[in-house]
Amino acid sequence: MPSSETVDIEIQSTKRSIGRRLGTVFTAFLLAAFCLAIAVSVTVGVPPASAGNGDEKEVAEPDWQRLDKALSLAKGSGKLIIVNFYTDWCPNCKRMNEKTYRDAAVLKQLSKSFIPVKLNAESSQPLIIEGQTVTEYQVALMFRVNSYPTTWFLSSEGRPIIPVRGYYGPDLFAPMLRFVEGGWYEKMDFDMYMEREKRDKK
Repeated sequence: MPSSETVDIEIQSTKRSIGRRLGTVFTAFLLAAFCLAIAVSVTVGVPPASAGNGDEKEVAEPDWQRLDKALSLAKGSGKLIIVNFYTDWCPNCKRMNEKTYRDAAVLKQLSKSFIPVKLNAESSQPLIIEGQTVTEYQVALMFRVNSYPTTWFLSSEGRPIIPVRGYYGPDLFAPMLRFVEGGWYEKMDFDMYMEREKRDKK
């Protein structure tokens, strides 16, 4: 499990990188990715992934949305968007889905402040965003996702905020949701936020 210090280093590095390379609006981000996908002759044909088997529906889980629908819902609700990039073959993706995303505290926080999106980084499932048709695979390219699971947080306008890479258990993921929801990532690193939460609980 990554440490909170690792999370902070990654957040700071990614925020600088996004600021330099990708800008701040989701539409520009999407169009750049779409052009990149065409330029490198992306092969479409990977079958869409299943989010799980039928038995999992009996267990509480987030109300997963498609990214295109989530962007529309977020504009109306003002909620943030959380995008869970996964693959079918990734054991830590399955572990995070079974443990983290079904934890009561995580589910409560997601329901309160986020629109959750589950996106298969190898899927050819089409999405229509800002009038453009792109696949889930192309969206993963756009966000430069190359390890799994990767979680991206977006603003209600679809602007990329920060990524979190790797498996996180509920004990770190629930505070991470509060860290993003409260905008604390703009004021302090994750270590400092965790210390703040510990003090507040005393």
